[in-house]
Amino acid sequence: MKSDLAFTALRRAGVRILVCALVLALVGLVGLVTAQTVSWFMGGAGLFGGDRCGVVGDDSLLATGGAAGATDEQRINASVIVGVGLRMQVPERGQWVALATAMQESGLRNIAYGDRDSLGLFQQRPSQGWGSPAQVMDPSYAATQFYSRLLAVPGWVEMPLWKAAQTVQRSAFPTAYSKWEQAAAKLLAEVGDDVSLATTDVCMPRGGTGGPAAVPYGGPPTGCALDDPTTAGCLTGATRHALDEVSRVFGGYRAGALLQATSCWDQHAWNPSSDHPRGRACDFFPGTAGRFAAGDDLEAGWQIAEWFRANADALRVSYVIWQGRIWTAGGHDTPSGWGRPYGGGGIYDPHEATGGHFDHLHVSFTQ
Repeated sequence: MKSDLAFTALRRAGVRILVCALVLALVGLVGLVTAQTVSWFMGGAGLFGGDRCGVVGDDSLLATGGAAGATDEQRINASVIVGVGLRMQVPERGQWVALATAMQESGLRNIAYGDRDSLGLFQQRPSQGWGSPAQVMDPSYAATQFYSRLLAVPGWVEMPLWKAAQTVQRSAFPTAYSKWEQAAAKLLAEVGDDVSLATTDVCMPRGGTGGPAAVPYGGPPTGCALDDPTTAGCLTGATRHALDEVSRVFGGYRAGALLQATSCWDQHAWNPSSDHPRGRACDFFPGTAGRFAAGDDLEAGWQIAEWFRANADALRVSYVIWQGRIWTAGGHDTPSGWGRPYGGGGIYDPHEATGGHFDHLHVSFTQ
C-alpha cells in the first residue's frame, strides 16, 4: 500500500514537473518569437527588406548591421573614439569617418600587431611619426592623432567617407573603407551623444544630379521595335531615346567617364515579369559587374541615379533600383534613405552585389 502511494505521489510530482517545464518552455518560446518579431520590424525588414544601402562588410561586427553585433571590447573602443571626437568638437561626420576607419583597420580591436610596425585601433606606425608603440596602443591617443590629421585636410567634410579616411591612412586599398559606411553610421548613432544618422548621408546620393537636363521623349509608344545597340535585342522608342541621352550627357554608356557597361534587352527567362524582354529596361554598370560599387564608381552610380530621377518625366522613367533601394516615379524618399528599401521582389537576393543592385542601376521605363 505504501509503495502504491509512493508511486502515485512520484507520478503526480513528475506530471507537475513536466507541466511546469512545458509552461516555462512555452513562455521562453513566446518571448523569443516576440523578440525576434520586434527585432524584424525594428530592423526594417518588412516587405521590401532592410534599410541598408551602400556596401556592407561581412565581419562579425556587421552581422547585425551595427552595435548590436559588437563585442564589449568593440563597443568600448567605439565609445572612446566618439568621446574623443566630442571633446575635440569634431563634426559628427568626422566621428563617422573615424569609426569606419577603425572598423577596416582593426575590427575596432586594440591589436598589438599589424603590417610592419602598425599597431592599435587605427594601425598607426610609430616609425611614421604617429607616436611611440605605447602611445598608439592607447585608444584615446590614437583617436586624437587620427582626428588631428583628418581636421588638417582641406575639404575633408565634402569628401566621400573612403576618400576622407584615405587622406589620413594612406592605405593600399583606399576604397575598402566605404564598405563600413552603414555599420559605422549605426554604431555612431548608438554610442554617440545625440548623434543623428541624417548627418552621415549613408543612403543619400554622393555626386548630385550633374549633367544637363535630358531632352524629353516626344514620340508615341512603339513597342519593342527599335534595335538595341547594347545587345542583339530590341527596345521601345522611349527606352532607346533614354539610352541615347545617357550617351550624350555622360559621354557614353560603355567605357565612358561614368559608365563601364550597359545592357538593356534580355530574355530574362527566370523573371517573365521583367521589363527587359519588353525592351523597357536597361542596367547601367558604373563599375565591375558582380562587385559592390565603391569609391568613384559609387559616386558615379549615385550621380546617374539622381539624373534619372530629376529627368523622370522627360524620359518616361517608371522606377530606378540602386544600392538596395528602389525609387518609383512620383514616389518619395523614406526616413531610412533614398527611395525605399528593395527586397528583391521574391526573385533576387537583395544582399548580393547583383541581386541587391549594388553593382548596377536598373532603370525601367513606362513605354
